[in-house]
Amino acid sequence: MVPLNPGFLKIIEVQNKAIEMQYKDWLQKDLFSFQFWLLLAALVFPWIAWWKLADRKRLLEILLYGLLVQTAVTLLDEIGCQLNLWEYPYDIEPIFPRMIPINITVLPVSYMLVYQFFPEWKRFLAANILLAVFFAFVAEPAVRWMGIYVLFKWKFIYSFPIYIILALFLKWVMNRILAWQR
Repeated sequence: MVPLNPGFLKIIEVQNKAIEMQYKDWLQKDLFSFQFWLLLAALVFPWIAWWKLADRKRLLEILLYGLLVQTAVTLLDEIGCQLNLWEYPYDIEPIFPRMIPINITVLPVSYMLVYQFFPEWKRFLAANILLAVFFAFVAEPAVRWMGIYVLFKWKFIYSFPIYIILALFLKWVMNRILAWQR
């Protein structure tokens, strides 16, 4: 076995201290706060709505699209947080460092509903532009105002094209997958 680099061991030590601090902070500040309950609702209620609205005939296709969205937004969020572009002072749990309710619920469910209800490219684009306007200029400022989202080197306007490009790219990927399936 190769001996561990002392620098690596120091990083692990600092990470362990950060995890401990994060857990203590979560217990003292986050747990049962207004933000906690709001994020918990954001984690649960969109899935309930989606389940009632989901097209059962296209369930696997729509869920696959949602999984692609979930994977992409989680990756982008991880990159943004690691680069200190933004961060989340509140969360529903102390372990995972990123915004679980947004990454695995709010964004995927929203994108899946647009994907389901607007299958033609032109309407899909229009609906996603509206969705991007809502997320970038209404939702993001709202969660920032509530203290859930802190911007360091990021502006809301940067998110706007990303929301649109993500939807278009993943619809293109889904079209390729469906073509291969046929």
